Amino acid sequence: MDLERDSKEMIRLVTSSKRFGIFSIGGGVPRNNVQNVAPLIEIINERLGPTFPNRRFSYGVRICPDKPHFGHLSGCTYSENESWRKADKNGIYAEMLADATQVWPFLIKYIMEKRPQEKKK
Repeated sequence: MDLERDSKEMIRLVTSSKRFGIFSIGGGVPRNNVQNVAPLIEIINERLGPTFPNRRFSYGVRICPDKPHFGHLSGCTYSENESWRKADKNGIYAEMLADATQVWPFLIKYIMEKRPQEKKK
């Protein structure tokens, strides 16, 4: 595990795209580490001068059973991420308040059935 290398790669991926999104199952530190790429870019630009284009998540899908009123990281919604300058307020987000073991199989089944139909068009 190399957090510095991971951060550099995240910055490279994010700044080379006009828009980008996040898909997360669960929450906590792993999700927050990825979401922190936008504030990290801002901090680098403030300290080193304009080095990278500022970016925020434009899309997001989250599957997590935690509700926001508990106030911990796993319950952090994308609208809350807007206040932390991690997510674009005009972005498109979906949040499923459910256990991933219940939702994930149905989501994958839907995607697998939908894809062949789209190819036919």
